[in-house]
Amino acid sequence: MLDEPYRWLEAVNNRRDYIEDQLRGGSPVVGLRYEDGLLLVTIGRGQRKTFEVHDRIALSAIGHSADIERLRMMATDTASVQGFQSSVDDVTLHRLTNFVLGPTIKQSFEAIFGSAYIIKMLMAELGVRGEGDGFVALNYDGTLQSNPDREVIGGTHEAETAMQNYLSAADTSGSSLTDSLQLALETWVVGWELGLQQADADSDEDANEGSELTTDKERLHEVLRDELQTGEIEGAVLETSRRTNSKFRLLTSDEIDTAIADWL
Repeated sequence: MLDEPYRWLEAVNNRRDYIEDQLRGGSPVVGLRYEDGLLLVTIGRGQRKTFEVHDRIALSAIGHSADIERLRMMATDTASVQGFQSSVDDVTLHRLTNFVLGPTIKQSFEAIFGSAYIIKMLMAELGVRGEGDGFVALNYDGTLQSNPDREVIGGTHEAETAMQNYLSAADTSGSSLTDSLQLALETWVVGWELGLQQADADSDEDANEGSELTTDKERLHEVLRDELQTGEIEGAVLETSRRTNSKFRLLTSDEIDTAIADWL
């Protein structure tokens, strides 16, 4: 097969279609800058999705749980070894994504005789002295996308585009943690609802012709209430004011309850 490039390309395209189909129902992840650091938010259903990688680096992901855990351990182990052998200042999101995770995921995706990673990852880094903050999204084929203020991953490309458009229309400058958490949850609903519409359209081509994605806040809050019957909000921050080497912490139930109190 490798002697026939067109067959290799066909195999890669088939693999792409398969992975995208597997990721379609994944719960989106939203990353936002707020006044005291960086925020990662998603809604889980029994399995934790947001983790600390190193003192100033965190990740969340959608996909196969075994693949998420394997790449999480790879990132954590690499950061720990690099920090021990040289310096913690050498542990950066750029190095982890561009020289460790990105190439590993790309190689696995293109090696058509082996299994590919069924995963999308969103990573955040709180820079030193306010420099180098930002988010990096890793796709299942190893491609990277970065943004200093906000980034998303979702089950489909269309869901990610809709979430980005919703964030672009919002004013996120100097937002408090509560305001940013509310915006992140609304953005999550935008991506999740579009994913559901696409799944319905795939099962019945005529059922959702002409369906439109609503960005009405009351409708978004209604959908969120429904989803919280079976899911649980999971959020984490990299907090500038935290007086420890590790800037990572999970959001408390009180912080989450405060953000959604008026919606329930």
